[in-house]
Amino acid sequence: MKHFRSVHEEEIHHFFHVPPKEFSRNLERKKLGIALGATLYIPGSMPNISLKLTNDHLKNLTNTIICLEDSIADSELIEAENNVIHELRLIEQAFENDSTTELELPLLFLRIRDIEQLQKLAEQLGSTIRLFTGIVFPKCTAANAEIFLACLQMINLHYSTHLYALPILETKEIIYTETREQELDNLYKLFKRFEDIILKIRVGATDFTSLFSLRRPGNLTVYDIKLIADCLTAILNKFTRYEDNFVISGPVYDYFKPQNHMNSTKTLSDFEAVLWKEVQLDVVNGFSGKTCVHPSQIEIVNTAYIVTKEIYDDARLIVGNKQGTNGVLRSSARNKMNEVKPHYNWALKILIQAEIYGVLKENVTSLDFLQHIKNV
Repeated sequence: MKHFRSVHEEEIHHFFHVPPKEFSRNLERKKLGIALGATLYIPGSMPNISLKLTNDHLKNLTNTIICLEDSIADSELIEAENNVIHELRLIEQAFENDSTTELELPLLFLRIRDIEQLQKLAEQLGSTIRLFTGIVFPKCTAANAEIFLACLQMINLHYSTHLYALPILETKEIIYTETREQELDNLYKLFKRFEDIILKIRVGATDFTSLFSLRRPGNLTVYDIKLIADCLTAILNKFTRYEDNFVISGPVYDYFKPQNHMNSTKTLSDFEAVLWKEVQLDVVNGFSGKTCVHPSQIEIVNTAYIVTKEIYDDARLIVGNKQGTNGVLRSSARNKMNEVKPHYNWALKILIQAEIYGVLKENVTSLDFLQHIKNV
């Protein structure tokens, strides 16, 4: 799979200096975490999941989380679990019949409620569980994470698969200041022990706001909610240091263009403009990718991670001079200084991002490309 698959090849070459490259679940762990980009949530109770994931409407989707947690009413849980099992077996049959291939299907993740549910579903799915790339563990704390991670290791061993863990940080132990530092420190030490199976750390801003009886209005970014922004900063501080290999996904923005307005305009709606602003702040603060609740959010999120030609040239210049003139270098755009030593870690990350999301041609912006996609 690759990003922006729905865009015609000629149009890609029109906009991109370096087009996005194909990738699969076998990509190196940190690169794969960065490659996920926009992650769409789908309730496990949704009918015809297998069909929805293979139609052209979701062609730009690279990964999805099938949710059995908060999106499912308690009274509907058993039905939703059975539906997920049924849909996974339909996908398996499609592979066996060669009617679809792994590269045509987005990476699948399963969001569970607890360890007991994971164990039960693993037994019911059997080898079919290999169709998932990872398991999303909500409300992750230092008290419950080790049991989950150890259970996942046992499932991998038993079914000869390699399911990744995607813990979600969203509990009071993290948002409350009196426990935050100790909780994050305990989680960091635990995650380091299981680092090889942790694909991405997710954050639950909606659960955080709930603990203060708040809800973010649609005209503000999550960074405008100071209580939440302060906590997100602490999480980034703990888990995105250059010596580690953790990748953190940005929090959900749970507003989207009303259904009756979907085709009414070729410009960004008010909600889409706020999401676009927020994802720019995600990028600059160190998040990689974002949880999405509607297909219309996918392109907005992924487009923000495309690298401009100027930044790409800077990154190549810095990395290329690591062993040579590793002092101050003037950028090719002649508008900034590049210091090889302090900018080197940033440059390495940019080159990974460029490989996955592509590099735009000179004088082309990511917003130009996004508006083109919307017009198409």
